[in-house]
Amino acid sequence: MSDSSNQYSITIHGTVYGLAIGDQASVAMGPMGTRAALSFMTPPLPPQGIFGRDDALTKIYDALALNDDQASNVPPFALRGMGGIGKTTLAKALGRLGFIPQFFPDGVLWTELGPNPTIRILLDSWGKALGVDLLPERDESACRDRLRAILYHRRVLLIVDDIWQTAHGNYFLVAGPRCRTLFTTRDLAVAQDLATRERTLLVDVLSPEASLALLHKLAPHAVAADEQSATRLCERLEFLPLALTLAGRLLANESDIPSRMQRLVSELIERRAARLNLLQAEGRLGLREDEPVSLEAILGMSVERLDKTDQERFAMLAVFGGEPLTWEINATAAVWESSVEEAEATIARFIQRGLVERRGDRYWMHALLADYATEMMEKMGL
Repeated sequence: MSDSSNQYSITIHGTVYGLAIGDQASVAMGPMGTRAALSFMTPPLPPQGIFGRDDALTKIYDALALNDDQASNVPPFALRGMGGIGKTTLAKALGRLGFIPQFFPDGVLWTELGPNPTIRILLDSWGKALGVDLLPERDESACRDRLRAILYHRRVLLIVDDIWQTAHGNYFLVAGPRCRTLFTTRDLAVAQDLATRERTLLVDVLSPEASLALLHKLAPHAVAADEQSATRLCERLEFLPLALTLAGRLLANESDIPSRMQRLVSELIERRAARLNLLQAEGRLGLREDEPVSLEAILGMSVERLDKTDQERFAMLAVFGGEPLTWEINATAAVWESSVEEAEATIARFIQRGLVERRGDRYWMHALLADYATEMMEKMGL
């Protein structure tokens, strides 16, 4: 990836495409004119851009048939993965690819749902972007039907971010034959309901190289001062984009006091509380939207949706320890003092929530989720 003052680029099938990171009007500038610019709703990319996602964007590009402007009735595609894995950034990158204004001359519609969305307001915002007043419609279903009619003859990219329930996502299945739809969610069942399993991409952590490049972009002095420790920090954060971003911002703020900055690197590597207390300044739907929220709170959104028994079982997974944290199903049953069948059912629920993934014949939990589980286990006295 290369960058200039307000542009990054990404390579798809050997072609380099620009990614605008400035205001959204700049994305839509060109032959379409002012009207088109108003309906390009993709939020800006983070100022550091996007790292290590060429392959994932290529898969999205192929799945949505963005090489074929004659394709019609292309089914929706979904991105799923744990909190902080970078689903939203990938969706933003798609909406800001340089060719998108030409491929979708009627615009890009974007919305973010979160755990408790006000569906009517979000649908109304899409209506306004399309120049239509949906307020007279009787309910959400009527708004959805009106949007379907409007979009039937238009060419629009629809991006619905952070879906927690299938019922919520269903209101945004409004694409016309020449539109494309991308969903993002933590929940496997939601992804499969809205886009099928075959059309769902599991978003993975970054590569070690991309992780270090991201950390260097955000905190160049920290990496330059001790690249070995910076590499170890990437490993300890297990290459999770959100954690790397929050750590990089923290270290950048301390770069004028090198000794303090290096001490913070050591604390983040060695202390679980330091990692979980990393702060995101922007807030988060479903938590505090106007105040900073911790990495612990963001990760915990999925755990809190579990019932009490499953929360206790999730916490107990911390006993497996190790980097990476993996286990076999029989070991899980032994720790939980349950049957193998019951353990399988519980693990299946964890997988659906984006808390656990299958890796070959074993199951894997991200290192930061393991930190969160350990914290829970101590608080619960397990």
